[in-house]
Amino acid sequence: MLSKIKVRLIFFIYLLSSTTVFGNSSESNVLIKNQLYNFSTIKNNKDMAIDWELKGSMLIKYSNNITLIEKPFLNIYKTTSTVDIKSDTAIDPSGSMEEIYLKNNVFINREYLLDGISMKMYTSYAIFYVSKNLFETDRDVTIITSDSTTTGTGLSANMDTGIIRILSNAKRIIRDNGKSRIIEGNQMIYDANKEKWTVKDVAANDLKKIITKKVTTTFYIK
Repeated sequence: MLSKIKVRLIFFIYLLSSTTVFGNSSESNVLIKNQLYNFSTIKNNKDMAIDWELKGSMLIKYSNNITLIEKPFLNIYKTTSTVDIKSDTAIDPSGSMEEIYLKNNVFINREYLLDGISMKMYTSYAIFYVSKNLFETDRDVTIITSDSTTTGTGLSANMDTGIIRILSNAKRIIRDNGKSRIIEGNQMIYDANKEKWTVKDVAANDLKKIITKKVTTTFYIK
């Protein structure tokens, strides 16, 4: 994995520290392995094109491979679109960039390269599955498109297919020629490729429960 990643560093600090991290007793022997400041990491695909680039103000990797990133900014490059992701903090539980847990002021922007159409999403916590280009959250979310603002609770968003699911309490405010109209439903599905919304009466509570368990376990949220 590391052989595929090119790392550009402005500052590098390597620490073998006796400082313990985390508050519970099960993590009392976890040490800081290394620490980076103002870093930039690039992953290339087999054709040497850039898959993604991750920047941040600080990265700390612990002896159990859990990686903490402060002020992460992740750019994902696809053939027809780009995805930009920001948050206050990110946690990589395995240190392998497979799953990234984003915390506080999460912002996601998907933009099509051909026509410049963008979709912006805001939430407080989210899980990003890097290889699947998939976002999930159980928290309140806001989605802004060219003609509407949509809110709800819980989200599953596939950035590759462009299919965005608001899992419950969905409400869409449509802007049309200076006027607004509201559409509400338990669940809404947005096809970003067609810029089309579909309303469903049944909330996706089972999926939301699964996401809630993952987020709560990682961030110790009660």
